[in-house]
Amino acid sequence: MDVSSIKNLCRHLISSAIQRCRTSGELCRLTVSLKSYPLASPPLVRISVSDTGVGSCLEEIQDVEHLSDSTLNDLHALVCYADGVISIATTSACDTEIFHYSIDLKQKDRSKRIAKLPLSSKSGATFSGSEVSFSTFHSIDSLQADINCFFQKMLVMNIPKVGIELIVDKGKFAEHQCVNAIVANECIDLPSEENDACLKPGLMDYALKHGNQKNCICYSCFPTREHLKTGSGVVCRSKKNTETTIEAVVVVSELPELINPSCSRVYGSKTEVLYYSDFSLGLISQPLLTALKGIKWKRYGLSIKCISGEDGCAFIEWEDLPPGCHIDIAIHCHHNQLNLPQAIKSTVDRNLAKKAVKLAFDDLKEKNNGVLLSAHAVKIRSYVPDLAKTIAGLISTSNDSKFKQECTSVLGLNSHDAISIEDNIKQKLFSVIDRNDREPQTRKMKESEHLLFNDDCFEEPDFLYEDYEDEESLSAFDM
Repeated sequence: MDVSSIKNLCRHLISSAIQRCRTSGELCRLTVSLKSYPLASPPLVRISVSDTGVGSCLEEIQDVEHLSDSTLNDLHALVCYADGVISIATTSACDTEIFHYSIDLKQKDRSKRIAKLPLSSKSGATFSGSEVSFSTFHSIDSLQADINCFFQKMLVMNIPKVGIELIVDKGKFAEHQCVNAIVANECIDLPSEENDACLKPGLMDYALKHGNQKNCICYSCFPTREHLKTGSGVVCRSKKNTETTIEAVVVVSELPELINPSCSRVYGSKTEVLYYSDFSLGLISQPLLTALKGIKWKRYGLSIKCISGEDGCAFIEWEDLPPGCHIDIAIHCHHNQLNLPQAIKSTVDRNLAKKAVKLAFDDLKEKNNGVLLSAHAVKIRSYVPDLAKTIAGLISTSNDSKFKQECTSVLGLNSHDAISIEDNIKQKLFSVIDRNDREPQTRKMKESEHLLFNDDCFEEPDFLYEDYEDEESLSAFDM
């Protein structure tokens, strides 16, 4: 089994533990433990994922078996699981005993892979939780780095009521015998689990830390958060008694120059799209990749070199991204039923996802004038300074005092100063160009084109619209 298979199994086990913690509704702890056995030949690492959430169900245990089986190409790969056995211990608060299971991946007969082992007594104690463990021959340092990276991305969700920790026991030297790396030692207790309350601030912190490049905010690049521009979009759909909500958040960081040359910020023109399914880090599916590829990025002044999927992750490589500019994107798919089958949870409606991402970029443009403008708008903007200067010159050099008074009155100015008039016209022209660029050209409009000097024209029309840019359009209000 290759490294990616071990990573996918760990990802699945951690995600399942998070769901059990969320289901409990109580403050919970999720612990991943790595214990090295360097004297074994070859050296072994024992991986354990434990949580204090509700007990595991048989369907979850079968999911582990099916996931592990799907990652195996042939039986020779089983050696990467050492003995090929996954051990599971689980109990619910109402149980008086702890249930034990084992999954033997070396067993060719799948009906005999899962074995129920003898129970153990809880001695009257009241608690719930699960632990899944297995052994592998992979490097403990590599596993520690992968799981740390995974947790850094998980923290973007700001999962309510769940504390996360990683415990590493390298077992080589006395001074390194037990390294306790607390990733998140405070259980976040949010008043609700609305996506927007979790995802946007989490992605902002992720951007401020340069993704998983740092464990703390990079104050050399971000002394304040003013360099971050954010946008979010939410789309909901109800189907067969299940409501699916997809939220997308985009964060654009723009730095005028690199303040500290030794900073580890990666200024590459590549964005990793973070995808979450029910508060767990998920794998990018083909429908989600198709959704990203189907967005008309030029509408936001962006040019795509390529969009690729790699090891369950999606990467967007941009062309001609300004120096010091970086784009972070996160997508969260949430179902209102916690006990949905894994097959349904892993299915992503590409139209919902596409609409949510587009709404996030539209929201960012709406809140930040001059950001993410289309190439057409940028070209028109380049003509504004000369045009404003010419108009201001005509007004200020006129000998008709009544004409000058009316012009300055329309502009809302008390002065006939040419510079004030020029700046005012320039800003109004920029505002109209930015405004028109935020509206899709295919939108069904009832109003005529905007007036230059009438503030009322900047109000949103009081009707809903649909974007018919795609063959399968989807309203943001389609339930």
